[in-house]
Amino acid sequence: MIKIRSFPRKSLRWWRKAESSIDIDPDFQRTSQVWRDRDRTFLIDSILNGFDVPKIYIVDFTKHDIPALNRRHKSYAIIDGKQRLSTIFAFYRDRLPLPPKFFHSSAPGQNLGRLRFSDLKRDQPQLAKLMDRYVLDVKAIETDDRKNINDVFLRLNKASKALNGAEVRNAMIGKAVDAIRELGNHRFFVRKIRFATNRSQQRNAAAKMLILEFESGPAETKKKNLDSFVINIGDQGSGRFNGALRRVKDHLNVLCHVFQDQDRLLSAQGNVSIYYLFITRLRTTDRSKVRTFLDVFERKRVSNRNRPSGNGDRQLDAYDLASRSTNDKKSYDNRLKVIRAKFAAWKRHGSLNRL
Repeated sequence: MIKIRSFPRKSLRWWRKAESSIDIDPDFQRTSQVWRDRDRTFLIDSILNGFDVPKIYIVDFTKHDIPALNRRHKSYAIIDGKQRLSTIFAFYRDRLPLPPKFFHSSAPGQNLGRLRFSDLKRDQPQLAKLMDRYVLDVKAIETDDRKNINDVFLRLNKASKALNGAEVRNAMIGKAVDAIRELGNHRFFVRKIRFATNRSQQRNAAAKMLILEFESGPAETKKKNLDSFVINIGDQGSGRFNGALRRVKDHLNVLCHVFQDQDRLLSAQGNVSIYYLFITRLRTTDRSKVRTFLDVFERKRVSNRNRPSGNGDRQLDAYDLASRSTNDKKSYDNRLKVIRAKFAAWKRHGSLNRL
């Protein structure tokens, strides 16, 4: 069952008071902070100047409360419009100023740029009232099936700002989706990585780890492979899948001991999967040395690239060549072969120059 209707016209003041009853970050949403500051201030500028704001879509649990869908026990959940509502609430809480240059007909010739909402209430009460009285165009969805919510979310976002692979998978249903979300919240991804996570990049990396563990080694980890994996695992999962998930969790705990917080070695998402395969297959006694080796290895790769053509290290050249296609099984195989050989040589000689 699905029903889409116009939500009763409510002012921003009403939405502000209802904030605590809104799940603004349901599990199928894309990660927050996608908008840049200039996008956010432009939205406030548009509202204060009376321009239309695109529709917001919500799930209305006041009509049909489905506990399996309403995990946070809220009255409403945002399907589309998270960035808009987040921006409005931030402005109300004085966490977002007006743009540097802001003029309004209520104060002719006066630049009100950089004022916050509390400043408007004090110095420009008419503008503050305009903000409070602005009415959003909201569509409400009533449903008893999570798949309907996912479908609406995907359709709306495909028609506007394109979702990346991780965001599309996050809006799917199943054991693998829930597992990838859980892994993406692991301490390794919260504290150790250095690459951006504003578009769910950590979940993409977690999905690759899961499929590599499921396949017990190198595998194809392109978008189509990750999508097929999520779909094939489905709602039921399997003993093989559950075992892979347990091993990934254990291995992430190991990686937390290997890497530093905000580790520069983890600045590129493409390195994470190969490090995962390499480190988690090492003997326990070798893991204490591996970060020092990787630091040397990466510095050698950089210096090797700067050598004249034909004078470089052939193994490092082969590693860099394979790194151009990081999600191919053959790339994993070739990079693992090189990094394992270099690690063995490094342990044997104990010298940076012999690597």
